[in-house]
Amino acid sequence: MTTTITFRGIEFDVDYYFQPGEKATYEYPGCPPCVEEINQITHNGTDFTEFLEEHEDEIAEIIYEQEHI
Repeated sequence: MTTTITFRGIEFDVDYYFQPGEKATYEYPGCPPCVEEINQITHNGTDFTEFLEEHEDEIAEIIYEQEHI
């Protein structure tokens, strides 16, 4: 999936994989929905993925709140 987010005042295009939640069963505890993996983060066509790697959790949270709540 791809979306545009604003992170620290700058718009980034983010390509990511979203894992939908799974319901709990008697034998399986289930799992909540989440942004499983961020594949690429770009701004004006320039790849910032490695530069923003330490902020992946924060970016994933922004994506989840913006796109999946």
